[in-house]
Amino acid sequence: MCRIIVASGNIDVAKILDSIILMAKDRNSLHELNRQNQGRWQHADGWGVAYLNQKGTFTIAKSPQAIFDDPTVKKLYDLKTSLLIAHVRRKAGSEISIENTHPFKAKHSQLGECVFCHNGMVEDEITFDPRFKTQGKTDSERLFYSILSDIKDNHPKNISNTIRNNLKTYTKTKGTNIVLSTKDKTFIAMRKNELPKYYGMVLAKGNDFIVISSEKLKMFPNISWKSVLPGEVVIIQNGTSQFSLSKEKTSFLQKLAAIIRN
Repeated sequence: MCRIIVASGNIDVAKILDSIILMAKDRNSLHELNRQNQGRWQHADGWGVAYLNQKGTFTIAKSPQAIFDDPTVKKLYDLKTSLLIAHVRRKAGSEISIENTHPFKAKHSQLGECVFCHNGMVEDEITFDPRFKTQGKTDSERLFYSILSDIKDNHPKNISNTIRNNLKTYTKTKGTNIVLSTKDKTFIAMRKNELPKYYGMVLAKGNDFIVISSEKLKMFPNISWKSVLPGEVVIIQNGTSQFSLSKEKTSFLQKLAAIIRN
């Protein structure tokens, strides 16, 4: 169970980090798991960031400490980058360790270097190509390798469909939204879940940046937020505010049922 922020374009890194710290403290917004007592549902079991460096490759910094208790995060406040992925963890099933801390990084034959983070829990057995070797014991890392194992080319539409189909194969889940980033594009996907606020994702676009987050961010009060819907895949052109939306195809019967319901 986690909180995630993805920011691309002309981004204020310090503001993004302050926002993820506020979410880790459970002081940013209300959701289904803190409605009765905001501040009790902290995400204190590790933090990590991935960002594109000047060479166009990913650098990852992470720690098993709570982000709000770790002074080393301050070293990142002056960071200059056009893509930042931030993640804080609340453990659910696997121990607190650097190996279990997101984001994860792996190399794919078609996509090259990839990073990944996840909010939710998959209780099914997760299968993947044995060429990928796990470092930790989280379902999140295994889900990363499962998705990479299914991706056969680097066409964004095919990647989006593969992510969507992969997530559907696992039925014993709590939530589940993911961020998969290559050096060129970032894919954000989510599946239908029982706690739409806690396991949801929201998107906001400024003049020259885009932010996708687990929660609407208090530190960005002057931009409009909209929900990412289950089955949608947001595709960001890294380093810009440009994005596209891949929607799941609906059959004639599904469309007819929607019309009847309305």
